[in-house]
Amino acid sequence: MTDVVIDRAFLRAPGGLIHYRHVARPFSGEAPPLAMAHGGPGSSRDLLPLMAALGDDREVFAPDMMGNGDSDPPPADPSIAFYAQCLIAVMDHLGLERADLYGTHTGAQVMCEVAIAHPHRVRRLILDGVGLFSDAERAEFKALYAPAITPDAQGGHLQWLWNFTGQMTQRFPYYSRDAAHQIPGGAPPPLAAWTTWAAEVLGAWSTYHLAYEAAFSHDIAARLPLVTVPAIILAVAGDPLADFAEPAARLVPGARVETATRETRPEVMRRLLAY
Repeated sequence: MTDVVIDRAFLRAPGGLIHYRHVARPFSGEAPPLAMAHGGPGSSRDLLPLMAALGDDREVFAPDMMGNGDSDPPPADPSIAFYAQCLIAVMDHLGLERADLYGTHTGAQVMCEVAIAHPHRVRRLILDGVGLFSDAERAEFKALYAPAITPDAQGGHLQWLWNFTGQMTQRFPYYSRDAAHQIPGGAPPPLAAWTTWAAEVLGAWSTYHLAYEAAFSHDIAARLPLVTVPAIILAVAGDPLADFAEPAARLVPGARVETATRETRPEVMRRLLAY
């Protein structure tokens, strides 16, 4: 495996600037391009390990969802369909007619919509972490999971943000502190990673919640049956959404489930994307 160079660039789209990370096609690369969509709260930075692992023989790109990372704030009340169109805008900008798609959590919802709206541009779809929540659960999450941050002079919003990012790796939902909502094996992130993550969310403090609101307004269970491209649902051990993989796969015509751990995910992804 050769060293992979991951560049950063911006695209001026109708809604504003989209920041994306990009691995250009290697000279000898023959594999289809790969488009990636991150979960929240965060940015395409979260996908750097996968981009490095998979970008040695293919072109790879991953945008920051608008309102996150270094992308501009989105228009008012963005939908998952809006974020899907942002993904297509980057594909167009890079001159990519067709690609494999990978999305995790909110990114999985985005890639689902890309595949529904633009099936001719998708070779293969991998959805990593699909949450099949009831209407009541989605309403609760929309109200409680990612509130708008209001700064206060005593810095209480900074303490909230620190707890928010730290609890997300330990409980789902993070605000439920009883044993039933403990993530098996869940622990706080390593301190350096925790600090970097919290700082990144702080950088998008006024808009980070908009993608979450779009996700919790999006009924993916009703959308999955409309997917017509070859699809794989990935269940990663320790992911609180992994239990939804089997029922999600039953909703997608012809889909199958694959399993991985966080450590084996790059290897599994390489196998799933083999051409």
